[in-house]
Amino acid sequence: MLRVVWIAVALGCFLAAGARAQSSGAVDTRPGTKAQIERLESVTRGDVSPPGKMTVYLRWLADLYVSIGDLDGAQRSYERILDLYTNDIGTTNLFAGFLLDHRRDPATAATMLEGTIGWAKNADVQPLYLGQTYSLYARALHDLGRHDDALEASNEAMKRLDPDAAEDALRTQAMSFKALGQRDRAAEALERLIGMTGGANADDINALIAIETEKKGSIDAKKFRARIHEAIAKARKERAESIRHEGAEMIELEGEGHVRLEGTLRRGKSPRAVLFVPELGGHRSAYTPYAQLLALDGYTTLTLDPRGHGDSRCDSLPSFMELSADHRALIPSDITAGQRYLRDKVKIPADRIAVIAAGTASADVEYAMHGLNLAAIVVHLSPIFDPLDRDIAAAIEFRPPFPALMVVSDEDVYSVQSVNTVRDAHPSDLITVRTVQSSGHGVTILHQPDNFAMITAWLAKALN
Repeated sequence: MLRVVWIAVALGCFLAAGARAQSSGAVDTRPGTKAQIERLESVTRGDVSPPGKMTVYLRWLADLYVSIGDLDGAQRSYERILDLYTNDIGTTNLFAGFLLDHRRDPATAATMLEGTIGWAKNADVQPLYLGQTYSLYARALHDLGRHDDALEASNEAMKRLDPDAAEDALRTQAMSFKALGQRDRAAEALERLIGMTGGANADDINALIAIETEKKGSIDAKKFRARIHEAIAKARKERAESIRHEGAEMIELEGEGHVRLEGTLRRGKSPRAVLFVPELGGHRSAYTPYAQLLALDGYTTLTLDPRGHGDSRCDSLPSFMELSADHRALIPSDITAGQRYLRDKVKIPADRIAVIAAGTASADVEYAMHGLNLAAIVVHLSPIFDPLDRDIAAAIEFRPPFPALMVVSDEDVYSVQSVNTVRDAHPSDLITVRTVQSSGHGVTILHQPDNFAMITAWLAKALN
């Protein structure tokens, strides 16, 4: 089965670009959403080759339908994908999330997810994203009042998910404990969740306040704040210890505006380094196995969470989609902070440092190169550049003369368009484009061993 991973090409990339455009005072001139929908509807009425492109178009279309409140249109788009690829677990998870968040239909979501879990149990190889499937199933069961079953599903989710990806499952667990009257266990789960997220989610803190108020009638605000700080400090200590067991170091950087940034450093034996930047809204742990492999090859690697991402979140810097435009515009400076750390603290020569970025984060890397003098060799995985974002258009037009490798999967339509924009602007040997087959989007491209080998061979030559 062709597995295509969801691309945040519609609202995700447009909102990200819009935040930067607003911060610089530029007028938003992007085509209207309805015009985009009409264009995609026209495309999806015909035959699309390869079939994976149809999946990308329909997922994009579903997101746009949601943005204008056409839930029926969004549901039809998801159903069309599943007619093409019955066991596309990525689409099933997206559809289930849609049913839970927008349709408020946990019964249909639960039935669909049960079928996916049943199929996965009989599969020869456990599919990717099954942990997320269990997490969504736990949410659906909780909403249906089946709290014991929700606890069982959330436990299954957390067995399969990295800690940073297990937040929703842990949140469902806390709510289910509370619904069952197990307040102490609910409070324990919420405290763990708050520590894990750096207190970035005010709803989690408010839920803990509500539980403690129910138990005691009132709470001491000063002691409660100290408890929150202690939970965050404990989570960071545990994370540092876990990373140390892997033979790596958890590091803290200071971003512009005295922002705390967190990363994972793996020291190599050669004077070469790679800085990994996750897709906007992602987490540095997505790169962990690839950073480990490069470290074994002698590279020093630094995986970094920019502000509002992963373990660089806090109460004033929540998740990426909730960042203010001012902080959103400073993400390129976080990338330069990571490069400076490798150069100044680890003593890697600047011309031996490469940056690997995925998806929408590629635009921030290019912006940093143009506007912040980030001098770096770059690998872009499924880059997404909005050509109507004037800042990025300028960054591409006046790109400094550093080598770049752009890797894109053939069915990833929006990224293919972005790569072509850069190649048209810079038809030189400094820009290398590699089109791979049916490899999904962003970090997912690295799941294919041949793709990873191709990228490491290019890096070895570029950093020689």
